[in-house]
This record gives sequence, C-alpha cells and structure tokens, in this order.
Amino acid sequence: MKKIILSILLSAALMSCNNKEPFTPPYDTAVGYVIGKETCNVDTSKDFWLINIISSSSVRQQYGDTVELDSLIYTNAVKSTGLSESLKSVGQKVGIDFTITDTSSSTTNCTITNPVTYKLKIATILSSFEVR
Repeated sequence: MKKIILSILLSAALMSCNNKEPFTPPYDTAVGYVIGKETCNVDTSKDFWLINIISSSSVRQQYGDTVELDSLIYTNAVKSTGLSESLKSVGQKVGIDFTITDTSSSTTNCTITNPVTYKLKIATILSSFEVR
C-alpha cells in the first residue's frame, strides 16, 4: 500500500513539473547599428546614442521609429542609455539586452545652445556587446 501511495505522489510531482511555461526574460534582445547621437548636454556622457535595430530574438521585430540622418532614412531607430563606452562609434554593430518605452519622446532640458535631439522611443540598455 505504501508503494502505491508513494508512486501516486511521485507521479503527481513529476506531472506538475511539466506544466510550467517556458522562461521569458523581462527584457528584449536585438542586434543593430549605432547610427548617431544626440547633442544636448555639456557633459556628452549624458547624451543619447541612436541605434537602428535590424533583428531581434523576439517575435516582435519593430521597436523603434523612423528617423532621417544624413539623408538616410532608418525605420527602426531608438535612442539609448547604457551603451558601453567601447561601442559608442557610428557604424558599430551591437547586440543589446534592453527595455523600451511605449511612446516616443523628445529630449528636454538641454544644457547647450542649439541642441540636436530626436523624437524616438528610449531603450534602456541592460547589457551591450560587439557583434561581428
């Protein structure tokens, strides 16, 4: 009788383990190119960098907005905080783990005369790395 009860409990425990949803991280991952930066602050380390996302590991592929830079139109651009210093170079291909705002916003409270800002969604980068 003990063996039957033990086998029923063990079977129930094993079946409950198989009903879990796959882990979904609380951030998105994408690959893109650094396409420029805003010029807003005397302390340039506070300026946003612009990234055009070209692919994502998520089902969602469209994160950003359309922006024109140097006569080129980018259709999936975001402005970002948290990009590694070594990756802050226009043309650099980067991989990013990030969270993103739902609405586009313009940067305000600039500390320089004649700032250059863009109305884009803000991607807060949790980690970034070079992609070859």
